[in-house]
Amino acid sequence: MMQTQDMFTAAPVTDVRAYGGQNEGESVEVLARSLITKIMTAGHICVCAFSAGKDSSVLASILLLTAVELKRMGGVVPPIVIVHSQTGIENPIVSRLAMSELKKMEQFAARHALELHVLVGYPELNDSFPVRVIGGRALPAFVNSRADCSIDWKVKVNEKMLNQLVREAPKFGDWAGPVVMTGVRLNESDARDKRIADRKETAEGIWVSKDGRLRASPLLHHSVDDVWEHLGMAAAGVYDSYSDFSDTMEVYRAAGGSSCVIVADMAMAGRSKPCGARTGCWGCTRIGPHDRSAEQMIESDLERYGFMKPLNRLRNWIANTQYDWSLRQYVGRTIASDGHIEIGVDTYSPDTLRKLLVYTLTAERKSGVPIISIEQLIAIDARWSMYAIAPPFTAIKIYLDLQDFGGWEEAPVAPIFPQTDVPKIGRLFVGSDWYDATGLHSVAGLRDVSLEMFADSCDVGLKRLRNGAVVCDYQAADAFTVDGQGAADFLEFLADDYIKDYCFEECTDWTYGFKTYLRLGTVAIASTQSRSTDEILRRSQWRQEHGLHGQRTAAELGGRCSQFHSMQLELLS
Repeated sequence: MMQTQDMFTAAPVTDVRAYGGQNEGESVEVLARSLITKIMTAGHICVCAFSAGKDSSVLASILLLTAVELKRMGGVVPPIVIVHSQTGIENPIVSRLAMSELKKMEQFAARHALELHVLVGYPELNDSFPVRVIGGRALPAFVNSRADCSIDWKVKVNEKMLNQLVREAPKFGDWAGPVVMTGVRLNESDARDKRIADRKETAEGIWVSKDGRLRASPLLHHSVDDVWEHLGMAAAGVYDSYSDFSDTMEVYRAAGGSSCVIVADMAMAGRSKPCGARTGCWGCTRIGPHDRSAEQMIESDLERYGFMKPLNRLRNWIANTQYDWSLRQYVGRTIASDGHIEIGVDTYSPDTLRKLLVYTLTAERKSGVPIISIEQLIAIDARWSMYAIAPPFTAIKIYLDLQDFGGWEEAPVAPIFPQTDVPKIGRLFVGSDWYDATGLHSVAGLRDVSLEMFADSCDVGLKRLRNGAVVCDYQAADAFTVDGQGAADFLEFLADDYIKDYCFEECTDWTYGFKTYLRLGTVAIASTQSRSTDEILRRSQWRQEHGLHGQRTAAELGGRCSQFHSMQLELLS
């Protein structure tokens, strides 16, 4: 059996550098193959991070070609694992390319009797674009914001897959620890070179990341010409690779606006932005007011790529309205230790979230590209209810009304709003009444009296939290989750009745929708989230009692402030 997780953690770099070496005059291609051969010969499971871009494509090609050559020479090839993360809002052409290339890798491995495993990961439900942004959890990651969507949509996803690999590694057999390989290269940018230096990456052997994982960077010294040379050799049949990369080259040509794929790549490199998503997410707002790669792709072939126009239009509206403060809500989401709520620009307002849901569902319908799953729709509706953003089941009503009665609406073409200071009005005193009024032992918060009356048959009891509060002891999950079958059943059999009975402004408890999903088992929270969920629900119920829920104007809230930010008093005029 394989050794335990300790095998996969830090080993001194000096102990593993013997796996790689450099001889003067050797090409970077030869050096990369030599490094991979020595890692394989040492018995390490080889893990390749694949994005479908040119660099990761070359890495996957060299890795598989090296494995075939080692096997031909009589060597033993360890298992190869390809990890690929999907953000859920990739450029659909790139997403299709990635899945197609992964299938080709599997066929190549079967043809050469290689043990290949493909792991495809997705963001956690709460981190996904629809739930994160339309659910009101956070704003999009704008070009100059501190938010970094790549952490939730790429880094965390890859880490989860690698952790899974470590746990399941014994199933592969008695092999040495996995070595994670990436297609990172030097001289792409000063910022990237600095990160490479900080990580102490080397192309001469295995290096160890700060989290103790074994890593390798076979392409570190590859130039962009070296990368395109390998892809060209494969396209010409000189290398019998898993792919001829014709589709990869077509994506670069279309996105770069040139018949020459290398010129197109250079053009894209010259206009790349902070996240480097030149052909990444269709909804990327970190690249500024224009996604020139997507726009160039659409213009290059309307028949082939024109379906992406609604996606680009939605992206542009989100990016261009970053500083349109009329789209934001002004009630802060937290209560400070001194009992005040901040009144000033925060996330999108309830009205904006409603519009954004309609715009996104319309873009999905017009483009044919899936954006919001049933699970994500339920999660959006649950969050709107949980935070008293809208009456129960409002998101479900919007969805069903569009299906039954129409009203589809694309995002408007908006001008680019100039950057202005973030409006801060003042502070509204709350005190501790928001919690005392409901009480630790009341039926507010994470309680459900109607369910508790049938606790024996419903198999839901009560539990006491560390702060003394008593809450329903729902069946917990590892994280916030939505049951897909339960979500489908709710939409088909129950939604209409719940909407009729509870989806109106005068509903006395806007958190009822969230608690309904918990009661039905459609939504589950993590066991560690009981206290925070209870407090959020109590706070939302208190806000509703005091008229701080739903859509509120800056003028209305300003009139209720007990303290004011002097520089923003003109907002109240």
